[in-house]
Amino acid sequence: MIKKFKDSGGVTPGEILEFLGDAADKGDGAVVPATAVHLFSRCPVCVSDDGFYVFRSPSADVCRCGWSERLCALCVLLIAAPLLLLLALLVLLADGLPVFFRQERYGCGGRPFTLVKFRTMIRASEKLHPELQNGSESNGRLFKLQSDPRVTRTGRYLRRVFLDELPQLWNVVRGEMRFVGPRPLPASDQGHYTKPCHALRLKGAPGITGLWQISGRNALTFDEMCLLDYYYLCNRTLRLDLRICWQTVLEVYEESGLKRKTKRSREQPGAV
Repeated sequence: MIKKFKDSGGVTPGEILEFLGDAADKGDGAVVPATAVHLFSRCPVCVSDDGFYVFRSPSADVCRCGWSERLCALCVLLIAAPLLLLLALLVLLADGLPVFFRQERYGCGGRPFTLVKFRTMIRASEKLHPELQNGSESNGRLFKLQSDPRVTRTGRYLRRVFLDELPQLWNVVRGEMRFVGPRPLPASDQGHYTKPCHALRLKGAPGITGLWQISGRNALTFDEMCLLDYYYLCNRTLRLDLRICWQTVLEVYEESGLKRKTKRSREQPGAV
């Protein structure tokens, strides 16, 4: 059965999410008028069908990383090995050990795994997190600071060109993540799951990039992020994955300063 959302005007992403959550609980699909989802009009890869966005039940494939994708990630790792070694040496000489930052995050179904990144903050960054969280300008968004004092000089550069994310390819090789999917959140952000419909984003494997990253990132509320993530899980195809990856490359090109000055918010252990 397909349920249709009635656009009464001025609806919020949270109201749409609750409607989708109710439909999912009953095993139904859903359609939402494009006029009700202004967020999607700003996303370069969300496509409406006759004026409606379709939400089908996510397939079982979105919950796992296939062997072909894991093999592809391994090939990318081998090709990028010289660059990874150089970056590891840069972090070691500039900031010392540890070179990598490991943090428990939560993927499909809320299952925990250890995410790996290049360390871009001082060693005591997580101990300072609760203190700094009070200064976060959240407004329903994930924890972020415009200027985080914990970021090292080397880390600031790695973040600017997004190279701190490269070690997550190892998570893809291990089958814990995919190239594209909902961004995995750390324990400090689990408090955002205040409604059952928020768990819709946990119906698939997490990814290195996704709709959230190409649609505004930290400018979006948690409800908006969940809505984008669930749309992806309901409509996931190889073509959509490739479009998201290509759009991510364009975002990296712009945010790295090659095209214009970066406006990227500084990520921290409490951010995504």
